[in-house]
Amino acid sequence: MARTLEELVILKRTALKYLLVRESKLLALGKRPVNKKIAHFVKSHQENTVWASFMDSLNEDLTRNINVFEWRLEKDSEHNYVRKKFYRLDSQSRETLKNYESLRWGGRMSDAPVVSVQQGSLQGRLVSAADGKAYYSFQGIPYAKPPLGSLRFKAPQPVEPWEGVREATAEGNVSAQIDPLFHKEYIGDENCLFLNVYTPNLDGEFLPVMVFIHGGGFKWGSGNTSLYGPDYLVDRDVVVVTLNYRCGPLGFLCLNTPEVPGNAGLKDIVQAVKWVKDNIQNFGGNPGNVTVFGESAGGVAVSLLTASPLTKNLISKAIIQSGTGLNGWAFQKTPLENAKALAKTLGCESEDYEDILEFLSTTPVKDLVVANSKLAPPELFYEKASSIFAPVVEKEFPGVEAALTEPFIDLLTSGRTAEIPIMIGSTTLEFMLGHTPEDFQIFIPDNLSLKRNSEESLAVADKIKSLYFKDGHTGVEHLTEYYQLLSDKLINIDTHRYVKYLINVSKKPIYYYKFDYVGELNVHGKLLTSLGLKHASHMDELGYLFKNVLQNDVEPTAADVKMRERMLRLWTNFAKGGNPTPEENHFITVNWQPVTKDNLYYLKLGSELSLDTNPDKEKMEFWEELYSKYFKIWEEPIKNDVAVEQVTPVDETQETVDEKQETVDEKQETVDVKEENVETETVVDDSKSEPNANNVDEQEFVTDTNGIVTETEEVVQIVTKSEEIIETVTESENHEEVKPDIVESVTASETLVKEVKPEVVEEPEPIVEVSPLKEEVKIVAEEIQGPKVTEIAKEYQNGNAKIHQNGNGYLDKAPSRTSNEIKMAVKANGAPKDVIRANDPPEDDLPKNIGVNKFVNFFESLGGKK
Repeated sequence: MARTLEELVILKRTALKYLLVRESKLLALGKRPVNKKIAHFVKSHQENTVWASFMDSLNEDLTRNINVFEWRLEKDSEHNYVRKKFYRLDSQSRETLKNYESLRWGGRMSDAPVVSVQQGSLQGRLVSAADGKAYYSFQGIPYAKPPLGSLRFKAPQPVEPWEGVREATAEGNVSAQIDPLFHKEYIGDENCLFLNVYTPNLDGEFLPVMVFIHGGGFKWGSGNTSLYGPDYLVDRDVVVVTLNYRCGPLGFLCLNTPEVPGNAGLKDIVQAVKWVKDNIQNFGGNPGNVTVFGESAGGVAVSLLTASPLTKNLISKAIIQSGTGLNGWAFQKTPLENAKALAKTLGCESEDYEDILEFLSTTPVKDLVVANSKLAPPELFYEKASSIFAPVVEKEFPGVEAALTEPFIDLLTSGRTAEIPIMIGSTTLEFMLGHTPEDFQIFIPDNLSLKRNSEESLAVADKIKSLYFKDGHTGVEHLTEYYQLLSDKLINIDTHRYVKYLINVSKKPIYYYKFDYVGELNVHGKLLTSLGLKHASHMDELGYLFKNVLQNDVEPTAADVKMRERMLRLWTNFAKGGNPTPEENHFITVNWQPVTKDNLYYLKLGSELSLDTNPDKEKMEFWEELYSKYFKIWEEPIKNDVAVEQVTPVDETQETVDEKQETVDEKQETVDVKEENVETETVVDDSKSEPNANNVDEQEFVTDTNGIVTETEEVVQIVTKSEEIIETVTESENHEEVKPDIVESVTASETLVKEVKPEVVEEPEPIVEVSPLKEEVKIVAEEIQGPKVTEIAKEYQNGNAKIHQNGNGYLDKAPSRTSNEIKMAVKANGAPKDVIRANDPPEDDLPKNIGVNKFVNFFESLGGKK
């Protein structure tokens, strides 16, 4: 439907400010115009007067905030990198022109949509996608209170409401960091907890939501459109959310105290997902169908979120790309030592953690970022697979919410992760950096209990060399083999282990992939190396999911476009229904099977799609054998009153019963349940591992004072049942016996256990799905045993319409939503009077010599109609 004269009057202000200013500047500078029609219009209407009038209407702040630059790919003798090239032009004008070109064909989308959220109202903007289609953009939305002052290292606090309408048309600050990809200098700010929402429509059917978590080794990165433009995904009818979280010490400093327990950055992400759950329906998204996906450190974060108690009922599906919580660099091994090292680097010599906290809380944020870059050089990651400031296993404190309180591998292998569909994978050569070292012991993962330079360690190193370098040569002509080994150590081995562990405990489908496509959109790989190796590298798959500035000068081939379409369909199909290949077609030519215990199916994403089993079978079987023999976990032993500083490697598995142990009675003795607690003092039994620094084996002792001991043929069990357990079990008629964790070993004088944690059977909390309409609410509750019970609750407010749920519990169509109607700016100045719009010139300051009639005539000449 054509734009009306009234609508054109509403658009006059923005159109003049961006379209005419740009061409006026170009004319004044003697530059070639971008659009000849607009330039001719300006020139024929006294461009000097137009220029002067507009410059008068733009105050100093607005002029300074105009970002005019383009990204250029540059090279030096060793590296490829991108650099900003600045111009004296308005960069927004080009995007605005595209918007108005889409509007002139009769689109009825609002150019200034206003959406209500729990904290207030937001005004977004209409953006033209890469293919010319338009979508709504809401950027720079605060999802938490600014983490400033005393909140610097604390968990995010709920964002405070605002009055009026908040402008959401520009991206928020990124976390303070040194960005190695674009700027290579300090950028960002502490006030960085912002997210962006991109949606194809605001009314009608609720769409699946995809929340992306950026990578960057927990040191740098953002969710901004420079790398993660949403154009392609939004065009596939999903709502896309990107976000920023605190990086480096701001997000991951840990002092093992209630004030700084760690994982603030991880909790930022949780807070953002909670915000999405609470508000996304107002943007056309389905709060009951939220897929969280991330790459590299973002993939690690996604895997940790699936194991965190803070995300219960928040996530429907997860996509984990090139990183999991099993990676050696996913966790800090010595968080307290790292905190002291950071303080010492900045001049604080105190060993007291209160002094360190006070010092770091008042240190300029730039100094923190620079010091962190010195403590964590790239070599630390590539050679040692280690991180300085990253997630930690938190110590529990009363009244303090913890993201993770147990080692991730314990949560994963015991099935205590979210029971949701998972898509997971990596690229062929994740990292193509450096050269082959002489000492292959650096490729032995730190979580294998092999003492450096021991006979056993040297033998394993020789086996690694023989496996990857078949002919024994390691020169520059064998860089592909080296890059494969480096990629396996940093990403692939642990991705494989994650899938193998998850198969044994999850009933939901797990889709495994390998990305091996090489095309013009593999821009990230080109930045990493100039060797031109024909393999996909770290981040390369992102070029087929997101629009980014690195592709501005790239012309994709027909094969690239086809691959991009395949990737988008696979990812969005999974987000919509949990199956990436619901049907075969021209783009999706295979039926992607989930992995099973018998067949490790994976989809190879190359020039063609193919389904195979057991990726890199020989290499992965070698690593599986090593892990079965030498694997240990890193955990920081923490007592209830003191934060312990040192880290002790211990064996993950132990023999449950010594061969010389006395045989115990096969039949279980009757156990009387007493409502008493077992007093425990925990250390770790490691009879077969390396001795600790004091040459004393650590063990885990249980003082059996009030508990009841049950003897079986193989184990001794400590059984206690609290009042809570008894009450829970009593409520269920068909309950299973509450069994405590298995005791590892027994001696005559003491009982050795791995954990003494009875499994508490809890009733799931009812999940309430609320439609933004005045509708009825369905409360779905699942008993401990038995089928799902669905009951209709009281009507939501005064409405009569019912929520429609499909088999997955997702919301279906909502024909209209009065709470989310599009509010057009219908006042004379083209925007509501109460809009928070800094630096906005008044209507009276617009050029007087260009009237509405002339603008309407000009707009009609471009194809619009009165």
